[in-house]
Order: sequence, then structure tokens, then C-alpha cells
Amino acid sequence: MTEEKFFTLEEARALLPELRAVLRDANAELDQFSERVQVLNRNYVTAEQLLDACHAPEAVSPGAGAGGLSPVDNRGSLANSLDKAAERPSNDGSDMLEFRKLRANFEIAIEELSREQSEFLRRLEFWVDKIDDYGVILRKLKEGLLDFPARSGDFKYYLCWGVDEDDITHWHLLSDGYIGRRALVSLSEYY
Repeated sequence: MTEEKFFTLEEARALLPELRAVLRDANAELDQFSERVQVLNRNYVTAEQLLDACHAPEAVSPGAGAGGLSPVDNRGSLANSLDKAAERPSNDGSDMLEFRKLRANFEIAIEELSREQSEFLRRLEFWVDKIDDYGVILRKLKEGLLDFPARSGDFKYYLCWGVDEDDITHWHLLSDGYIGRRALVSLSEYY
């Protein structure tokens, strides 16, 4: 475990341009991932609905893919249900061929979505680690909200800054969050 870094106001201010750039780059990249995941999720839902409507209405449990679960979470039970549906006899074999195509599309959609979600998480971890390496505390990536640990003697506090702010103008106690922000001019009252 590394020793906690404490910033003076001047040291924290000196890092703002660099941290602003890192936060904007992180959000730009992660927003692109989010857009791709949304498209892939729509592809997954469409493939699931086509498969469900065409050949296996009783094979797919109602609400599969719903409730905040990812397709990967549902894949085990859903795949088993699809296997059972595929075993049903068809008259001329065309139903089975169509079913297999739909199932293949469904499985491709799951694999693509899973791969993109994994890459998103890998890149998110990269950006969080990169920001953490500065010694600051990332509170909200999307909003670019950071805390700089600071102290005066034994009194510890956070200098609080958001990416859309021009300068560090607020601080808060360790036990407070953003809602407990106070203007820097009030800091001297506490130590």
C-alpha cells in the first residue's frame, strides 16, 4: 500500500490542466464504448425476439435479458431452453434451418456484446488507474469530480474540483461529500 499523498493548493492547481485532459479523454473514449454497447444490445434484443417469435416462444423465459442482467448472465439457461426447442421435429426441415440461423445470429450477438462489455471494463479500469496514479480521489468519472487530499497540521480535508470548474475554489471534510463543499475562504476557520 502506498503512502497517501497530500496536496497543497498550489500543487493541486498545477495538475488541473493535465487532469482536465485525462478526464476528457477518458470520457470521450468511454462514451464511444457506451454507444457501441447500446447498438450491440439492440442487436442482441432483436436476435432474441426473432428467435423467440419465430420458433421457440415457450423456450425463452419471459423477460429474458430484462431486469438489468446482461445477455451473458442469461446465456446458460437461455441456451438450454433453445437446445430443447431445437429438438422439436419439423415437417420439411426448413423450420430447423431457419431456427439454426436465428440461433447463430443470437449467439453472435451475445458474443459481440460480451466482448465489447469486457473491453469497456478493461478501458474503464485503465482510466481509473491512470487518475489514481496522480494521488487524487476520483469521485465521479462522468462529471469529472476529483478530491485532492490535503492537510494543515493534523487537520485533514479534501480540495474539491470538477472538470468544468476553472479553478479549485472549494473544500470539504473527509466525512462530507460534494454536498458538504465549502468555499476555500472558510478553510482557515477549521485549523
